[in-house]
Amino acid sequence: MIDLVHAAVAAVPAAPYCLPDDATNALDTAKFWTQLIAVALAVVALILIGIGMFFSSRRGDGGEMMKSLGWWIAGVVLIGAASGIVSIFLNPDPNCVPGVG
Repeated sequence: MIDLVHAAVAAVPAAPYCLPDDATNALDTAKFWTQLIAVALAVVALILIGIGMFFSSRRGDGGEMMKSLGWWIAGVVLIGAASGIVSIFLNPDPNCVPGVG
């Protein structure tokens, strides 16, 4: 029985199929532009939060904008985590099996 399992494991390739180079380059480009736009929007949002803090502190309720700063930090962490998770799926495996075609 164990020999049958070993034969089945040896017969099935454990490595994923490779993506074509054109698809990999296009996905890398899309990931780069998405990440660049997300970081640019995060910087703009941080500037807007700073402006809001300035006007709130003049009115005496500056603590309300600290909640916005907390949400901004959570968003930046989410952007960083998303780019890391996406890179796991988009980076080609060096042990991939070339596809047919």
